Amino acid sequence: PQPAPLLWHQTSSSHANMVPPLRTFIVAAFILSMGMYYVPSSPAAKPRIEFFLKSLLMSNALVGLERSDLTGVRHYRVLPGRFPEGMKYHFDGLATVMKLEFLAGGKLNISVKPFESAAERGYATCDFFGSGTGPTNVLIPHVCFQNPGVNLLPFKDQLWLTIDTNAWGLMDPTTLETLPNKVVTSGQTLNAHPACDQKTKECFVQHPCTISPVGRQVCFSRLESVDNGNLKTEPFATATLKEQAVLQHSHSPCLTQNYLVSKLDRFVWRNPAGNNHRGLLRLMHQGESNEWMITSRPHVSDAANVTRIARSNVSFVNNHFVNCYETETGDVVVDTMATTSAYLDSYFDTTLSQPPNWTEIFKQAMRCTVPVHSGDISCQPLLPNDENLFFDYPTFNPKWKMSPESRYFYAIAGDANSLWFDRVIKVDSHRRKIVSVWQSPGTYVTEASFIPNADSEKSEDSGVLLTISYKQGDSTSHVTLLDPKDLTLKESVAVGEIVPFHAHGVSCVDGQCYSNP
Repeated sequence: PQPAPLLWHQTSSSHANMVPPLRTFIVAAFILSMGMYYVPSSPAAKPRIEFFLKSLLMSNALVGLERSDLTGVRHYRVLPGRFPEGMKYHFDGLATVMKLEFLAGGKLNISVKPFESAAERGYATCDFFGSGTGPTNVLIPHVCFQNPGVNLLPFKDQLWLTIDTNAWGLMDPTTLETLPNKVVTSGQTLNAHPACDQKTKECFVQHPCTISPVGRQVCFSRLESVDNGNLKTEPFATATLKEQAVLQHSHSPCLTQNYLVSKLDRFVWRNPAGNNHRGLLRLMHQGESNEWMITSRPHVSDAANVTRIARSNVSFVNNHFVNCYETETGDVVVDTMATTSAYLDSYFDTTLSQPPNWTEIFKQAMRCTVPVHSGDISCQPLLPNDENLFFDYPTFNPKWKMSPESRYFYAIAGDANSLWFDRVIKVDSHRRKIVSVWQSPGTYVTEASFIPNADSEKSEDSGVLLTISYKQGDSTSHVTLLDPKDLTLKESVAVGEIVPFHAHGVSCVDGQCYSNP
């Protein structure tokens, strides 16, 4: 996740051909570390904000809106919706989808359903392994790795639940029923945020080229539909890293009209004696690297084609890219939400019980200039005058994707005194400054999704921002709607339950569903 923490779930029996290398690699190492450095179980620490490690109890609700202009819009959110006993890592919460349907007459219909993974169906009867959980019972032969709770991908009338492994899931966008389909791919990892072109209806993923969890070969592939409803990856570009990478992944690659850009992140080993964690994060954490992959999209002519590995002047973990675009000189510009190798540790119960150490988990957001054909990548602070504000989960008007004329994006943010993200900000990326802020005392926010309207193609900040907010001490979260022009509050309605903090959402307007980002 995210921005969303990275969840290293693989699948159970439905993806059996993908499981053995990763299961053997991780679980055997974990068992060894447990034997050498046993840490007794302890009760979960109380989180500093109630929407962490909080199971969602609601299934549906119908609420009224007074000032809604969103009739016909469908909005989906994926949540860590259920926390079985003993689960102490927030983004290991079992994947759940919340669907918001804006109806005529000022009504909002809210539906909630869990993704019916093996863990959801029988957590106690399988061996669950996640980022910060498990193995829960290595004596049980049935392994539960699948838990696609990071992002959503609307692709050719399907609604995929995505994660940074190959263990994606599929739900019916109308009924939210879980479907048995999967992604057929050669590697163990994929991207929670595939790079998608709304106009050509193409989506691309970056991943290791082989099934091995360790390797040097990295690929870009195009997602293709299969007749049985599955997806498959069709590789078209390959590059070679200088050194072996463990669980190479790219949370959020991006694309322009002609190129694809990916930050090549990976995991590195750490001493399990130095922490009390469980799951993958006891053995490893994300490494701060400076390697990137740049490749031409498949339609680019051979004469102009490029595939190469490049290095930036700064090492970091890329949580999320914002909006990539090509310059007149032929470079690609990408803004990135940069984090440290400690970011994923911030979602354990022990860290969630304490005020966040923002500088330990976030680096400054950066603007990186990527020379396509040769040379190193240069990254500089994106907002040089706002170095004490920490922000992530960027969104923007999808009608302006890949456009160098795009100047606005939105994010959720906090400062050194914030207990978590407690405001929504609007950034003018041309002037490289924050131009608007929405904040309410004691209120914490999730991603502010941009919902376009009929004027969004001509006016970049015409539309609606939707965030699910929570005020500390309340018994319910709120669907909060903001005006993208100045972040004034349009409306906020209670949903009836506390919605857990979560990563991402996608919207469908006038029959068109938009990917994130």
